[in-house]
Amino acid sequence: MRSLLVALALTPLLGCEPTPAPDAVESSAPVASPAPAVAPVAPSPTPAPIAGSEVLRREAIAHHDPRYRDHFEEAKLLLEEGRSGEAVDALRMALFDTPDSAPTWTLLGETYLQLDRRALAVDALNEAVSHDFMHTPAHRLLARHWLDRGEPDRARRHAEKVRRLLPEDAEGALLLSRVYLGKAMWREAIDESRRAISRDPQLAAAYNNLGFAALQVGQPETARPYLEAATELPDAGSHVWNNLGIAYEKLGRGLDALEAFGRAVRLDPSSPRAIANRDRVRDVVDAQVADEIARMLAARSGDPLSGEVSDDVPEAAADGTSAVEPADEEPDAAESADPDVVFAPAE
Repeated sequence: MRSLLVALALTPLLGCEPTPAPDAVESSAPVASPAPAVAPVAPSPTPAPIAGSEVLRREAIAHHDPRYRDHFEEAKLLLEEGRSGEAVDALRMALFDTPDSAPTWTLLGETYLQLDRRALAVDALNEAVSHDFMHTPAHRLLARHWLDRGEPDRARRHAEKVRRLLPEDAEGALLLSRVYLGKAMWREAIDESRRAISRDPQLAAAYNNLGFAALQVGQPETARPYLEAATELPDAGSHVWNNLGIAYEKLGRGLDALEAFGRAVRLDPSSPRAIANRDRVRDVVDAQVADEIARMLAARSGDPLSGEVSDDVPEAAADGTSAVEPADEEPDAAESADPDVVFAPAE
């Protein structure tokens, strides 16, 4: 009997499961769902401090934009819309991302020039060439800036750099001709103007600069055909006609000079040089014509002081040369202004 009881105790009940532990007992009472875990909010990354030149530390705007943005391209779009101030901010943020970008520094410098913030522009453009000394757009802008400021010596190294890097560029040759004109290096200016014309025959400024330099070295015959060619181009201004008038006057072609000065005044009625030249030459031509008429009338009346009697009226030569003799004396320097120099526009 005892053996039977022991055997029953050791045999598991058929179909029964062990009693679950107290913490595993199921209950029909609702159980509250655990609160979801809340991830801690990560603080926005602090932009790294700006390291670099003093100009970079001043210009670059530190920022953290969680989305990728091309601030350089954004600035170009803003400039197309005429929103220069906003474009400056975009470029300064672009410098924080790419502080060594010569194109970004150059565009910032160019924008500052448009806003007439020239000191900032020069700093930005110098930064551009410090990062890429072969970046010709920055050199070109610096050369033009110093020419506009009347400092051709400071412009020269930048213009010559453009010329060396882009030997086939017409605008580069024209830029260097401007520098040489500013330094009274007339022969060099003639050479660079010829080089510009050979690369772009439609560049009216190059024809004018060559004519101007030729007049300075006393070569009006050299200047004349280039100035005449310049007047045939679309962008020839009042200054070109004024210079052509001076060339004609020096060649003794008074009537042609008067016509050229008249065209200059019509194109720019406020040009003091063209007005002064027109009025002066008109007075000279009128006096010479009056003298010629008086001689003709005296000849018809048989005045012995008139020389040979002739009924012929003086006519213009077939080549357009005035039949009236030029004045014996050169016009006073105060009356005859120097020829103008055309300056090529900025890119």
